[in-house]
Amino acid sequence: MTNYSQGTGSGEFNIGALISESFAVLHRALPRFLALGLIPIVPLIISTLVIGVPTPENPFPNVSAIVVLMLIYIALLFIIQGGMIYGAFNELRGQNFSVGDALSKGLSRFLPLLGLSILVGLGIAVGLMLLIVPGLWLICMLYAAVAVCVVEQRGVTDSMSRSGELTSGFRWQILGLVLIVGIAGWIVAIIIEYIGGGLGGPIFGALLGNLFQVYLTALGSVLTALVYYRLRSIKEGIDIDRLADVFD
Repeated sequence: MTNYSQGTGSGEFNIGALISESFAVLHRALPRFLALGLIPIVPLIISTLVIGVPTPENPFPNVSAIVVLMLIYIALLFIIQGGMIYGAFNELRGQNFSVGDALSKGLSRFLPLLGLSILVGLGIAVGLMLLIVPGLWLICMLYAAVAVCVVEQRGVTDSMSRSGELTSGFRWQILGLVLIVGIAGWIVAIIIEYIGGGLGGPIFGALLGNLFQVYLTALGSVLTALVYYRLRSIKEGIDIDRLADVFD
């Protein structure tokens, strides 16, 4: 284990160490994280199988159905992310977790997580349309909002405000983290879809891409938990056992 589980309270926010520790935590309980990650991907798989994939002749197949499925995906993603954050904190303090327990923790915060998914999703979408930069800045500012909602059991706007407080002073580092993981994941996803498309056609390639998204979802959730913990360790000197007391 690295010093992320030791609550040292030092001023370091090491991007490389955070990514490395995220992979370590994820792979200690990979089957359980992947089982959780499959849940929000179901709407994407349905979209691929039923609606199909965009083509040059039909770049926007059944837009209304795609929008509905994407909204369901986003709502499920936030709820499952809440469960994965619970799982990540248990792994950090050397305790196992079950898929059922993690799902229960996410569902217990269903309404605030749903509200958070709507407000954060809309805010980031609008920000990205405004020359991209405001959207990226909102992603960094609200990066810890889901973890705050689950761990500190705060409401929607309070979770967003608290995330803004925690990420203040570290948003450039979080931006670097988001870009590194996001770009790397995007490149790997393109390669997987390209290879899958060559082997079994565009729908097969898209399905493989959806399955890879399961892994990225799990990795992103674990990384969110670690960033949240690291920010609280730096700013408040809190250790992992005190932070995770809420789950006991």
